Amino acid sequence: MLKVEFKKIGIPEKQLYLTETTTDEKLKFNEVLIEVLFFPINPADLLLVEGKYGTASPTLPSLIGAECIAKVLKVGKKVKKVQPDDIVMPLTRDNWAEKLKVTEENLIRVNRSINLVQASMLKVNPATAYLILNNYIKLNQGDKILQNAANSGVGTYIIQLAKYYKIKTINIVRRKETLKELKKLGANKIILNNLKNNKIITNKVKLFIDAIGGPEVDKWASYLEDHGTIINYGLLSGKNIEINTNKVIFKNISLKGFWLSLWLQKMSYSQKFNLYSHLSELIMKNVLHTKIDQIYHVKDIKKAVLKARKYKRNGKIIVAFKKENIKKYI
Repeated sequence: MLKVEFKKIGIPEKQLYLTETTTDEKLKFNEVLIEVLFFPINPADLLLVEGKYGTASPTLPSLIGAECIAKVLKVGKKVKKVQPDDIVMPLTRDNWAEKLKVTEENLIRVNRSINLVQASMLKVNPATAYLILNNYIKLNQGDKILQNAANSGVGTYIIQLAKYYKIKTINIVRRKETLKELKKLGANKIILNNLKNNKIITNKVKLFIDAIGGPEVDKWASYLEDHGTIINYGLLSGKNIEINTNKVIFKNISLKGFWLSLWLQKMSYSQKFNLYSHLSELIMKNVLHTKIDQIYHVKDIKKAVLKARKYKRNGKIIVAFKKENIKKYI
């Protein structure tokens, strides 16, 4: 069995490596043996290797991987939620391995007809976008929201979901070449991040979704209406959030953080199943879709990680364990 792991904290493409090991396929009564088909490379995965992720450092050597899509190979005696050949999404981490043993409570069964490459990205970004839009403030049709890193994984899902809900998005990006693609997704307004463009926002917005942090949060918070909300879900700047106290006191601007793991911890299995079933349906209806830059075989994991770290990509980087699976999607 092939798996990806790292022994030292450092530069991801230097520290991550492919190794082979045997798998104990003997299952406990509630365990399921799954075969990983595809996995995406997410920023959080790379931050973990760099030692910059918000959780405690893992015991090394460590597996890695926030999400994947897999097929059930074998089930324990008392497993009822899934059966062999089902397509499943693990709720657990450390998914960059060819085979995994997972308890049935940590598996979400998805429709077998779903696009498997798109489904490999189901757990993190679509759920983040959905929960941010539906769980903090009441958004009605026609309301405006503002977001930075609009061309990121979460950002593009926010645009697509907002279009589906008939909510208008104002989207901040750094690169001019992203404009055409974001308009195609349904972005209502796009701002290149420089001071000249700030006047484009003429009406106040209810919600500012921030993936970057740092001093610019205060600048964009100026466009929130009274009682407006900032949701921060990322730290791309590597700097602490700054916001003028006057905005907090006299405009009652509130700042809240979002971390998907905390949300999933407090949700029941049925709530998680309903969430991901709904998002799966939206993927199958093509309401939600992510552009793919390239699919790599796992033996090229270092090349895949290096490409994933580049800002100028044309979509997401996906990795597969079998070459025949790659051929189905290129």
